Amino acid sequence: MEMTSRERILTAMRRGIPDHVPVIPDISNMIPARLTGKPFWEIYLYENPALADAYIEAVKYFGMDGWYVYDNLTMKEEPKWTEEVIEKTDEEVRARRYVDTPFGRLEEIMSYPVNNPPWRLEGMIKDIERDFPKLKWYMDQKPVNDPCADMKKVGDWGIFGLGVETFMGFWVWVRDGGSMQAIQDFAEQPKMMEQVRAYYLEYVDRVVRIGLRHRPDEILLQGSASSLSLSSPRIYHNYDLPIIRLVSSLCNEAGIICHQHTCGKSRLIVEINYNETTIDVMEPLERPPGGDVDLAEVKQKFGDKFCLKGNVNTYETMLNGTVKEVEAEAKWCIDAAAKGGGFILSTGDQCGRDTPDDNLFTLVETAKNYGNYKK
Repeated sequence: MEMTSRERILTAMRRGIPDHVPVIPDISNMIPARLTGKPFWEIYLYENPALADAYIEAVKYFGMDGWYVYDNLTMKEEPKWTEEVIEKTDEEVRARRYVDTPFGRLEEIMSYPVNNPPWRLEGMIKDIERDFPKLKWYMDQKPVNDPCADMKKVGDWGIFGLGVETFMGFWVWVRDGGSMQAIQDFAEQPKMMEQVRAYYLEYVDRVVRIGLRHRPDEILLQGSASSLSLSSPRIYHNYDLPIIRLVSSLCNEAGIICHQHTCGKSRLIVEINYNETTIDVMEPLERPPGGDVDLAEVKQKFGDKFCLKGNVNTYETMLNGTVKEVEAEAKWCIDAAAKGGGFILSTGDQCGRDTPDDNLFTLVETAKNYGNYKK
């Protein structure tokens, strides 16, 4: 009997055998925005439509299995920030965003390009000792009353996940100077970083426990910035792993799937998580040149514990390849990792804005046909 997308994904995430390999290319940002035909600032700044709603339409358009991950316990803006447009051209909107706290104003400046996702020109934490109390106060105001309110948007077409940033994901998000300054902080301000870690661990413990009571389909650890392309094994062990152990343990106790996204070089992270956490799903297992994961090798060594999600190349294959090349690489992934279940066909990271629709349609059709377990 044919499964719904929801049934198919949950079966695979629990390392079972669904009717066919689920197919969830990572199109969480640029592709849905492009398909609206609007300037990207309409989606990211004005929510016209909201990115989550644009994604739902994209899932229906491509006929793929859906993965709703737009509610983040770390980043959800409650209370709302004030936004002021400070400059607008045909190519870009710049906006100042701020919230006033008892410790002073917390502020960032964002660039919203016409045809790309936004990026920070000025981060909120400019001086850790001065600005972090403002961020702590703001985060402690978040009500977390109904974190799964948007779950009603997800029917049988997919699953609903609540997001939590890994430590590096959190720190790169808030730190002025981005990833490079975030890395420097560990060497330059170790005592302050210990305080930040202690607070964030307590915060995650509190909000994840609340989130789990509302029974999402999964908790997603969003850890792109934890990639060893950027970070190091020492930073991962000291700062990310305590968060990951905590969240995966809470999910395990609650019977909820725990899922980690870490792109780039992640082979060692897969092994560390296998040995030291109760993570259920690892993705996107990026292959060279962007990553260092051999999908067949990790299936053989770690497939008895993890559902694996990945790992078609996003640049060489999805963006610049032909439909034949997409089909061939998708078949290789299925051959490498689908036997016995516990595999989701996906891309090795976010699909680029100009990825041809035909390549995405081909990926979806290959999973449905070549990845059919009932044949």
